[in-house]
Amino acid sequence: MAGGTGGRLIDKDEQPEQVARREAQEEAGLDISALWPMTQYFPSPGGSTEFVHLYLGRCDSSAAGGLHGLEEEAEDIRVCVMAYEDALQAMRDGRICNAASIIALQWLALNRAEVRGLWS
Repeated sequence: MAGGTGGRLIDKDEQPEQVARREAQEEAGLDISALWPMTQYFPSPGGSTEFVHLYLGRCDSSAAGGLHGLEEEAEDIRVCVMAYEDALQAMRDGRICNAASIIALQWLALNRAEVRGLWS
């Protein structure tokens, strides 16, 4: 999720965690039961003040899928659930090719055992 003066997603009195939960519902129809902060970064330092907060969210994905997003924001978001190894392969093949998803998958590859231990 974006924040700072260049981003619009974080409102004045909101915390990044609140935005992560709201965006998961709006953009994927998912209710997050637990959040784990992954990292924060500037996607285009020097060119923008946008600042991204990435979270790993625990949810029930059994009914996830389909098209989501807010009509008033002209969002058209296709939700796809895939196994961990399939997601890594999709990243390797270039089918997952946006920075936030790549960074999140690489973070998960480094921290998966710890996350599984805490969430098992």
